[in-house]
Amino acid sequence: MTGTFGADDEVVERELNQFWLAPGERLVLGLPPVEAHVAARIGAEVRVPFRAVGEVPELDLGKEHWPLPTEHVTAQPDVDWVDDRTVGYFVVARQPSDAAVRLADHFAHSRGRARLAASDRRVAVVYPTKLLSKEPGSVFTTFAEVPAGQVAGLDAVFVGNSLGVPPVVRLSFVDGSVLHVRDPQAWQKVQRARSRV
Repeated sequence: MTGTFGADDEVVERELNQFWLAPGERLVLGLPPVEAHVAARIGAEVRVPFRAVGEVPELDLGKEHWPLPTEHVTAQPDVDWVDDRTVGYFVVARQPSDAAVRLADHFAHSRGRARLAASDRRVAVVYPTKLLSKEPGSVFTTFAEVPAGQVAGLDAVFVGNSLGVPPVVRLSFVDGSVLHVRDPQAWQKVQRARSRV
C-alpha cells in the first residue's frame, strides 16, 4: 500500500519503521518534514510566525532564509494560513503547555527538519539525530512525546475559504489543543492511519 503514496512516503515509512519504533510498536502515521513556518493561536494571542515557547534542543541551523508569512495571514491565521505556502502548520490551544504547542515548538525550532510521527503508543516530533550531535549514535531523536491515549482525533479537513486547496492533517488532543499539518496527501494518509489503529 505504501507504493501508491509515492517515493517520499515510502522513505518516511521505511525510516520510521526501521529506526524509530520500539519492538512491538506499530506505525500509525508518519509525515515528511514540512519546510515552512508555524502559525498559532494560543488563548487570545496570535503568533505568526510562531517561535518556540518551551524547551527545545540546541541546533545550529544557520541563518533563516524563509520569506515571512503575508500580513493577510498574520491578521486572520485561523482562516487564511492554508493559502500562504510559507505556513505549514497551524496550532490552536488554550495555553503554551498544551500538547499541540509542545509539538509545534519543535517544528518551529527545527525549521522544517523535524517530522511528525504517530504510533499505536505515542505521538512525537522526530529529529534527525545528526542535527543534535556531530557523532550520532542513532538515526532519530524523539521530543515532545504525547501518549496515544491523549489523542482525541485524527482527521483530514478542509480549512480556509479558497477553492482547490487540498485538505490538511488535523490532530486533536484531549486537552482541547489542535495541530494542523500541511500534507498534499492528507486525506489518503489519514485513511491509512485509521486502517492501522
